[in-house]
Amino acid sequence: MTCETVLMAMMAVADGESAPPLSPDEIKAHLASCANCREEMMRLQQVNELFQQAVRRESSVDLWPAIDSRLAQRSPRIGWQAYAFVGVLLLGYKLFEMLPEADPGWAFKLVPLIIFGALLLVLRENPFKINTELVLEK
Repeated sequence: MTCETVLMAMMAVADGESAPPLSPDEIKAHLASCANCREEMMRLQQVNELFQQAVRRESSVDLWPAIDSRLAQRSPRIGWQAYAFVGVLLLGYKLFEMLPEADPGWAFKLVPLIIFGALLLVLRENPFKINTELVLEK
C-alpha cells in the first residue's frame, strides 16, 4: 500500500464512490502511521470546506422579453416559400452546370453570387456586420 493509492482512495471516498480502491479502515490505518498523508488529508478537507462555502450567484433578471422584442423588430417574416424558391434556383443552376455539353462561360459562374446577393437584399440583413452592441456584464 503506497501513499499514492491511499490518496486516490481518500479522494474516491470524498467523492462518494461506492467502491473505493481501499476500505476506510485501511485508509485510517495508513493515516495513523504516515504524517505526509495526514497533511494531505487536511488540505483536501480544507479545499472541500472552501467549495462547500462557495455560493453561486443567482440571476434574477429575465432577459427574454428584451431579446424577443429586438428579434421581432429586426427579422422580417419571410415564409418558407422564399427559401424554397432560392433552393430551386440553386438546384437548377447546379443541374445545368453538370450537363456535359454545356459550356456557359465565366459569367455563368457568378449566378450563385447573384442569387445570394438577392437573398440578402430580400432579407435586408448583412451577415458580415460586426455587432458592437453586445455587452457581457456591467
